[in-house]
Amino acid sequence: MANPIIGLGASIQRQSTAEQAAEAIRQAILSGRLPPGTPLRETVVAAELGVSRSTVREAARTLESEGLVRYQMNRGIVVADVTGPDVVDIYAARAAVELAAADALTAHRDPVIYQQLADLVDQIERAFECGDTAAALDGDRLFHATLVTATGSARLCRFYGQLQQEQRLALALAERSRRELGRTVDDHRRLLDALHGTPDQAKAELTAHLESGAAELGRLLDLLAGRNEGETPRA
Repeated sequence: MANPIIGLGASIQRQSTAEQAAEAIRQAILSGRLPPGTPLRETVVAAELGVSRSTVREAARTLESEGLVRYQMNRGIVVADVTGPDVVDIYAARAAVELAAADALTAHRDPVIYQQLADLVDQIERAFECGDTAAALDGDRLFHATLVTATGSARLCRFYGQLQQEQRLALALAERSRRELGRTVDDHRRLLDALHGTPDQAKAELTAHLESGAAELGRLLDLLAGRNEGETPRA
């Protein structure tokens, strides 16, 4: 009779190593050290991380499910690109969910949610002042996810969680855009103030917040595309 415990233990160990590899690559992508379009050669990544090529492939499958990498014919694993249509689609989906959340929050005025949002604004501002992109990105993600919990809908929260997984690279680029496009302050506190106001004030400020984020990200994509075109003749 086969002993399944031996196989289970080996599987857990491989998964742990792959998760660590995925986290290392994930942080390199989200911090901007690995920009969109960068090829991730299995042998090079495996050597740098001190893991096997199969572990790198397993890590890449995790990152692919998060929308951070993809497989390209003849190139292998590459850091995913974010296109203009991606930005439009991401922010349209966000608006649909978050505007419903703003309506719900301004209707029931849950003090717990307001306090959580205030704490996250403090976190975002501290991170922004220190230039800590990862912390600012986490705070932004959690702020909007917390807002969505105001709907009281488990299905909407699950959908929004999936959307956030898909938009992680776009949000990381948006955080970079704040520096590259010269922004010196964060606007989440203004959004929080509006959420304390009337439903119309909350929805108007949230709409402006999302439109501003989409526009900034679009400008950054144009900037990155211009740089890549400028580099082509020197290749």
